[in-house]
Amino acid sequence: MKRFGSLLICGAFAGVIGCKKDATFTEPLPDYAAIHWVNAVPDTGQQDMRVVDVPSNAGLFDANFRGVKSMFYEPILAGSRTIEIFNSSTDPVISSQVLAQATQNFVVNSGYTFIHAGFARTGSTPAHAVLVIQDAPPTPDTLSIAFRAINVGAGLGPVDVWAVRRPVNALTVDSLPDARGAANVAFGTASAYVTVAKDVAGADSVRIVFTTAGTKTVLASVLAPPGVTGTTSLDPIAGSRIGGSVLTAVLVPRSVAGSQAPAGFTTPSALYLVDRRPPGTAR
Repeated sequence: MKRFGSLLICGAFAGVIGCKKDATFTEPLPDYAAIHWVNAVPDTGQQDMRVVDVPSNAGLFDANFRGVKSMFYEPILAGSRTIEIFNSSTDPVISSQVLAQATQNFVVNSGYTFIHAGFARTGSTPAHAVLVIQDAPPTPDTLSIAFRAINVGAGLGPVDVWAVRRPVNALTVDSLPDARGAANVAFGTASAYVTVAKDVAGADSVRIVFTTAGTKTVLASVLAPPGVTGTTSLDPIAGSRIGGSVLTAVLVPRSVAGSQAPAGFTTPSALYLVDRRPPGTAR
């Protein structure tokens, strides 16, 4: 009993010493990059995208076609990361099937857009593949916004891109200007960023329009998010009415009929991502 009691005292003493040491130890914060996730594969079921070389919360899980984690970036540990894409299922035999893999060096404080695009069905063109883009958004002034387009519209071919301020029911071939914001954007590529004036009135509504390259035949026309004005207690949310915002419009195709992709996506569309937030206002 005496020996057991001594051990308890020693253990308690060691615990106190250990707690004091922990209280004075400052753990260094790791270096992070930032990442967007997009599932643009129109002919298969849900997917899980995850970092597999280190423990990480970064990823996109149970994602249907046209699924995104968020409009905004999430952190990913900087360095060389291996990401694998799996079928999403409660059945381990299915969920262990790797659809694609990519290894990318993520530079600290840099932003990236990670997209799984193309057709998963054998023999379909273009075949599914991973697209990783290192983002380099500009810094618009307070009266301007910037945008770019990424074409992952499998089966749609190259596209031209406009930014227009017309309601959808007034958008016609004749209403599109001759000057494109971007021309002949091939599948699997991103356009350069284009700077335009921000919306200045409630009736203004920037929409990004995609057409078949070399024509004014509209494939998709999607209203940009307007954003939210900042206050002294809350920072602004990026959008077409908030100067300093930078957006990406990702062109996605329709769902393939009869596949496991959601059947409701019957026409091409666009998903918006935020590449740069406007300057903060909260104090």
